[in-house]
Order: sequence, then C-alpha cells, then structure tokens
Amino acid sequence: MRRTVVFLEQQSWLGGAQRVLEAALDSIAAECDRLVVFPAQGPFRSSLEGKRVETMSLPLGNYRSGPKSWVEMGVFAFRSLYCGVKLAIVIRRRHIGLVYINGPRWLPAGVLASRLAGRPAIFHLHLILGRKSELILATRLARHVSRIVACSSAAAAPLLARDPDLAAKIDVVYNPAPRAGGQRQGWGRSPANHFTIGTAGRITKSKGHHLLIEALSMLPAQLRRRIQVLIVGSPAPGSEEDLGYGEVLRAEVTRRGLEEQIVWSGYQADMDPWYASMDVLVHPSLAEAMSIVILEALQHGIPVIAARTGGTPEVVRQGFNGLLVDADDPGALAEALMLFLNDRMLREGLQAGARIGLDRRFLPETFASRTRNAVAELCASERQEEMPVSAARRTGG
Repeated sequence: MRRTVVFLEQQSWLGGAQRVLEAALDSIAAECDRLVVFPAQGPFRSSLEGKRVETMSLPLGNYRSGPKSWVEMGVFAFRSLYCGVKLAIVIRRRHIGLVYINGPRWLPAGVLASRLAGRPAIFHLHLILGRKSELILATRLARHVSRIVACSSAAAAPLLARDPDLAAKIDVVYNPAPRAGGQRQGWGRSPANHFTIGTAGRITKSKGHHLLIEALSMLPAQLRRRIQVLIVGSPAPGSEEDLGYGEVLRAEVTRRGLEEQIVWSGYQADMDPWYASMDVLVHPSLAEAMSIVILEALQHGIPVIAARTGGTPEVVRQGFNGLLVDADDPGALAEALMLFLNDRMLREGLQAGARIGLDRRFLPETFASRTRNAVAELCASERQEEMPVSAARRTGG
C-alpha cells in the first residue's frame, strides 16, 4: 500500500532549500504519494503542479527574513495554531503517513499536526539558527520530531549546543550537487588577461553583495579594469527588505564608479551559460549552512572564494578548490581576489582542484538514497504503531 507524505514548504518561489525539496520529492516518487503544502501561490508551486505533484494552501503567512515585531510574532503564533489543527485533520482524513517539515517556519504547525494526528515527522534544517529566540523555540520543538535532517554539521551545531540529546535523532545529509550540464557557450568569455568574477543567489543582505562591491573598490584601478563581475539573482518576490537592499547596491556601484565592471543579470532559471563564463565564484555570505551555488560552481569546475562561515568550510577546501576569508571583512575579500587574479600558479592549482569535483557526500544518488531510507523507516514505524489498534477493532477489543 502506497503511503502519502505531506511536505510543508514555507515559500512559493524557487531558492536553494526549494531545489533540495524538489530532490526529496523526486527521490520518493516511486514509493509514495506526495502532497506539498504552501502558504501562497508562486513559481515553485506552479512548477511542482506542472510535474503532477499535488499541492494545497494553508494560511501560514508570507515569509519575511530578518527580526520580527511582537505583533508579527503574535500573528504567526495564531496562524501556526490554526494551520497545525487544520493539517492534523487532513492527515487523519487522508491517512497520511509522515510529515516532512522543510524549514523552521513550519516547525510549530508541523509538530502540532504530527502530535495531534499521531504521525512521525522529519524536520529538514537548511540554515544556521542564529537568533536566540528562534533557536530556543526550534530546539524545544525539535525534541518532538522523529528525525532531524541537517544540511551540514554547522547547521546541526547550534541545536546540539543547546540540547546534546538531540544527537540521537540528527542526521547530516548534505545537499545534492546538481549535475553540471554539457559544454555550453558562456554568456561572454573574458579576453586574455581579463577575468570574469561571478556571484549568484538571492539579492538579500545576508548574502553579502555589499561586501563584494566594497572589495572591488579596494582593488588597484589597473586590475579593476581587467575584471567583469556577473551578479546573477534577484530579490525575493514581494520582499521590501530585499528590494531596498538591491537599490542600495546599485547606488553603491554608481557611487564607487563600478558601472562598467558589473552586469546585473536578474534571476536565471538556467545557470549553465553563466557558470561557463566565470573564472571564479565569489560568495561572501554572512551565514550559509550549505550553499547550492557553491556546490554548482564546483560541479562546473569553478574555484570559489567564500566567507568562512557555516557549512562552507565543509565543502570549500582552503588552497585546494578555493580560498576562505573571514566573514564581513571586505579587506580580506579584496586581498583574496588580488591573490587569485595575480598569482597564475595558485589560480591554476585551484582550478585543477575544482575540476576534480565533489565527493560522494554531495552526489544526488547519496541524497536520494538516504531520503528514501528515512521516509521508508518512519512510515514503517507508523504502520507498526497502527497495527495493534486495527487488530483490536477487528476483534472488537
């Protein structure tokens, strides 16, 4: 008998965590029916519906990054209670076997629903929980899930620091690195003795685009004239904070006289041509659990210069496939850029290290196998708990 797994997704546009969720959905498609719950319509939801994945809406509310006001937290608590009860009813009515909570925003409602319905739950953690209030709440709720899947050891560390007993239910399952496409013509290859620096991802302050712009302005003018910078990505739909940050970035580029060096591409569904143009990926993110962008770049044989934060050192090896710098330090980033651009032997060595690719931890097959095994194990345990009840009903007990 096929079981249904309900996935709780906190945003409807396509980002790194959503691409990992897509991989999880694909990995169990042959064994399980899938229902994905969203707070709203959006391009990610539409793409899943186009693949015949069932979806539904529950009014958890829009996702907004950054600190929240007391009013916002109160509204979120009420919405979580309502969604948890509604979801429990759906789980019971449809005999859903497992609740898969894809991110902390759904954690209160997901835990409530799984407890009310008597079903196991998986909590997939894609980020570093930094704010104390969020960490305390997530730690307490995580005690009530059956399994915690962390995308890196760094993502798991804050939970373990608060409650070492959670180690018994935490599995580190690294994000799968998407397969690199075939040889594609790049957006525009740099001429000899010129370089294309790329950065990719959501235009939001935590990704550190402002640090890259400041670092570029620190480079000698002669070197700066030999650089083209591709900024690939866009603000999150409907996010005033992201839109404001994007405007600040463009103003800074103008103020520092960098307009000729920078190309703003916007969101790109197909990244292969853009990676094909890059000599190096720069990722100065202030907090990164495990960046899909970094994994993609290394899969394409592109070395990485990144902030030494979160799970990044678990994939970028200093001096082998990239360079690591202190977070929130544009001076250190400028020095790393100058080193990479001026030292041909170092640059060729890093390129050779990147071309070796990633180890088995990041293979799509590894992720799919571990996801299937976790879902099968928890669905089997849920069936075993139901069997005595069913037997009792048949005998009138």
